[in-house]
Amino acid sequence: MLSRLKNFWSLFSGVEKKLLLLFILILLASAATLLVQNQRGRVEIPKIGGGYSEGLVGQPQNLNPLLAPANDVDLDLSRIVYAGLLKFDNRLNLVPDLAQNLPEVSPDGKEYTIKLKEGLFWHDGLSLTADDLVFTFQAVQNPDLRSPLRRSWTKVEVEKLDHLTVKLKIRESSTTFIANLTLGILPKHIWETVPAEAFALSKFNLEPVGAGPFRVAEIKRGRGGEIRSLLLRAFERYSGEGPYLRTLTFKFYETTDELINAYHAREIMGLGYVPFDQSLFIQPKASLQQIFLPLPQYQAVFINRVKNPAPLEDRRVRLALAKAVDKKKIIDEIYVGQGSEAYGPIPEGYLGYHPEIPGADMNLFDISRAKALLDEAGWMLDPASGFRQDKLGRTLALNLATNNNYPPNVLAAQALKKMWEGIGIQISLNIETLADLEEKFIRPRNYELLLYIENVGADPDPYPYWHSSQLRDPGLNFSTFSNKTADRLLLEARTNLPATERAQKYRQFQEIFVGDVPAIFLTRSVFVYNLPQSLKGAELNTVLVPAERFADINLWYVETKRVRK
Repeated sequence: MLSRLKNFWSLFSGVEKKLLLLFILILLASAATLLVQNQRGRVEIPKIGGGYSEGLVGQPQNLNPLLAPANDVDLDLSRIVYAGLLKFDNRLNLVPDLAQNLPEVSPDGKEYTIKLKEGLFWHDGLSLTADDLVFTFQAVQNPDLRSPLRRSWTKVEVEKLDHLTVKLKIRESSTTFIANLTLGILPKHIWETVPAEAFALSKFNLEPVGAGPFRVAEIKRGRGGEIRSLLLRAFERYSGEGPYLRTLTFKFYETTDELINAYHAREIMGLGYVPFDQSLFIQPKASLQQIFLPLPQYQAVFINRVKNPAPLEDRRVRLALAKAVDKKKIIDEIYVGQGSEAYGPIPEGYLGYHPEIPGADMNLFDISRAKALLDEAGWMLDPASGFRQDKLGRTLALNLATNNNYPPNVLAAQALKKMWEGIGIQISLNIETLADLEEKFIRPRNYELLLYIENVGADPDPYPYWHSSQLRDPGLNFSTFSNKTADRLLLEARTNLPATERAQKYRQFQEIFVGDVPAIFLTRSVFVYNLPQSLKGAELNTVLVPAERFADINLWYVETKRVRK
């Protein structure tokens, strides 16, 4: 073949050879230009295919949106399997999910009319209708079901208008009620035969039928019956865009240490956590996209002055407790420096945040001042015991309760005990399961100090947490804070006022609040989400709770294709 080409080439004269070479070069250049122009006229878009795997600490128990808030794993998976009328986008704006549009709200703010999209289906192929909405909203109100979300739905009336439309009526106008419409909807035909008191025991909690972008396809268990992994497949009749990923695999581990080790062993592609130990923090690397998501929540100590009024009714004692807390030390030693200090009931960046609150007396760490305040209050240090006593010989002793399922709370409680005993206050700890903390301490308000985490949501309405009407269960006013002016401001602010007026009322409320010192704010957490660089479409800025990182999982992808613009 080579010899034939040489013979063919020898037939041309020198000039002809140059012209032929020039022609070939022009031809190649033209082809290259056409190729470049063709590529410039194309864009890369997601392509259906591939999968993603993630590790979680804990076990799935109730993949049911009405019960899921009690378990982080359930909350994560329910967010994927189920869909709500609305959802939060990556800017914390409410957008339609199953709903055709945002609700129509009556002028007095007490009626919400919502219409479903046409042609919605459950994972089992049956149609999703207004009957499912009515069933879900009435179920969450049922006290026998014991949903953690019941407080938000107790005063809501549900009315079916047609097969796609419902009307919700609330007793008091509330600018924040609309956020409740992110609740995942249950299929009536699956759950209507299950008694409310048996919801938590139903097999459908691990064999869920939802309307979200992925459906549960396979459960793998270990020898002891524990769930080792869960395989989810894309739901092809999902109402929104995508999903582009074909599969999701979740693997479950007992501890965060095991989770980190699994990542390093490449058993999983991604993981997320609130860092609280140096060994539980993955250092950034080229193959990893590390996303830091500040959470709209605060870790705080709530002071129940009614339980032990002798010391706690005295503002000087409450202020001394606050000023003895070194927040920076807690963040550095417990959260590996990944977090920020919390200062009050409205986090920075949210409507009504008061820029002067961080400098309020209760937020300034000062051990000497804390000791002086206790002296002024008549609690003098007893050299023999090392603790403070009053004139009657009573020791200044307080109890601090918290939950053991969240390690940062346990570690923070231990740190607080050292800080407060350093100024002469005897502290005993009650580290309880979350269920026991709720039943034995929170509901009966049977604590003096409660270390707990509150999530304020997308719209930080302080009413549920600080209005005097919420002092008793099921209210969330854990500090027994009561002030008539503050009550009025909170009540007025949650009506349909312009944002500027609401913000002003919230600032006035905070000025009253910090003067009273009803709680001690510690930290604001950050959720660190580690994803492979190969995974695209996860446009995350902030989330209400870690589970909301999956709100747009239908848009995540690993495979692409090029198409013309």
